[in-house]
Amino acid sequence: MQIDPRTVARDIPGIFDEVFPQLTPGIVMHFNLQAEIVPVRDLPEPLLAASKLQRAMLFELAYSVAENILRGDAIDWLSCFKVTLERQRAYFDARLPDQLDAADKDVAELVRRNLAETLQRMSTSSGQTLVMRPSIPGFEWIASGDGDFALGESLIEVKCTAKRFSASDYRQVAIYWLLSYAATIEGRGIEWKEFVLFNPRSGARVTSGFDKFLAVISSGRTKVDILQLFQSLVGSRMAR
Repeated sequence: MQIDPRTVARDIPGIFDEVFPQLTPGIVMHFNLQAEIVPVRDLPEPLLAASKLQRAMLFELAYSVAENILRGDAIDWLSCFKVTLERQRAYFDARLPDQLDAADKDVAELVRRNLAETLQRMSTSSGQTLVMRPSIPGFEWIASGDGDFALGESLIEVKCTAKRFSASDYRQVAIYWLLSYAATIEGRGIEWKEFVLFNPRSGARVTSGFDKFLAVISSGRTKVDILQLFQSLVGSRMAR
């Protein structure tokens, strides 16, 4: 059975405790304290409360709308509905309503503007072309997947929440790096060199090179050591 890498990062215990034993609540707080706040439009609480969509669905809709705009297309709400439902069903038993209320569209439009405008600024300042849904290679029983965005060798993951970034968010970028590194060793991909966690709701953005990140969370292991340990754990789980 092929399991999505995001599911591996969030729902399969044990692997990350051994590979990255220092990814503790204190370390998560350490990285969160390094977040910069980029200017974004405030999301009024009354407007958010007026939306009847599940929050995960609502912000996935905003992400889909942002993709429309970043491709240079007009907003196609019906198409965005379908894309949102397809993505949410990969992880949840999701249902979309027959139609969106005005509040749903207003929230999605506000968040998508925050996301699209920030990504466009990042693309301009870096001189790199923004890539949507960059490929995440598979490994053993872990399926291939897609990230959110990328600029060159920098992976950008979007988290739209009222809270700070969580341990599972950092585990997710760690597994994406691991899969990219394994693919690089096998000559079938590129290694991510940097990650960005961005919250278009709050404007919080954490940026770190993977070398620095790994040095903090891996107890001094080299990249090769990390990959070998990960491969042994993945292989052991498949054998069971």
